Amino acid sequence: MSDQSRARQKVLRALRRASHRYNPRRAVGMAFSLSVLFAVPLSGLARVDLWSGRHALLFRAVPFKHGLAGVIVGIAAFYVATFLVNVGGGRLFCGWGCPIGQVSRFGEAVDQPGAKRGQRLSASAKGALFSGALVLSIFAWWVDLRVFWQGGSAALALSWGLMALSVALTYAHGRWWRWGFCMTTCPIGLYYSFVSPAKWFGVHFRNEADSCIECDLCDNVCPVDLKPRELMAATGPRPGLSVADAPGRNHCLECGDCVRACEWIIAQRGQEPVPLLMSFFSGPQRINQGDEVAAQSPPRSDRELSA
Repeated sequence: MSDQSRARQKVLRALRRASHRYNPRRAVGMAFSLSVLFAVPLSGLARVDLWSGRHALLFRAVPFKHGLAGVIVGIAAFYVATFLVNVGGGRLFCGWGCPIGQVSRFGEAVDQPGAKRGQRLSASAKGALFSGALVLSIFAWWVDLRVFWQGGSAALALSWGLMALSVALTYAHGRWWRWGFCMTTCPIGLYYSFVSPAKWFGVHFRNEADSCIECDLCDNVCPVDLKPRELMAATGPRPGLSVADAPGRNHCLECGDCVRACEWIIAQRGQEPVPLLMSFFSGPQRINQGDEVAAQSPPRSDRELSA
């Protein structure tokens, strides 16, 4: 485990002691993503069936090439949807709807410092179940799921063997690779390192002189090793295929972990306002007290995500 991962785990340990409004919202986002992944093939909107040839497109039985075209269009539609989210709200899908990111969160929960054996086993079970649901939803695009109980001996052996292997690899990703995938390999993430996301929504830093205590918890908890207070600054060289001098905002997952950490430490100190926010805003990403731009373009961050 890297030093950054250890620092993140220490912050997460404190944050997990209390419930937060982001937890149910993230659960809704993940449930929606999995529901869409299941709904498209199971409804017959688009599906290839490599087992019995029950290919489907627009709720009708079709030849293989038509079913395959529908699957390709469906995958492209998911990509377009994430791009549209990016235009309006930054990489919100990465932080709130990406199942791979959720697998990483379950993996982190297993390694939580100070966790008891029962807590680790529970986290492992949740991670395995979620990994199984994700893999099954992907299988549904390529094979009729009835193969898992109606297939012949060879089909049963092959389908269950591939299922077990895929779940094991997905679970292993959450335990060991985690956010390294987001930083170096994710095709959506690599694309967004080249383009500029939404300019008026996301993590922004205000009221620095009033309440920021320079504790660096936001830096320590960032899963992709960014500095949330300086997201418009160039990040320098990054691992994987990305633009070295792109601003941090292009890499930010908009997951809200830094905001949670900021809210927690400010509450512990009995101070306000919270300097790090995730919301709509005008003006630059960072405003210090006394900046001329602050007077010219007052922030309108009252419409915070918590509203």
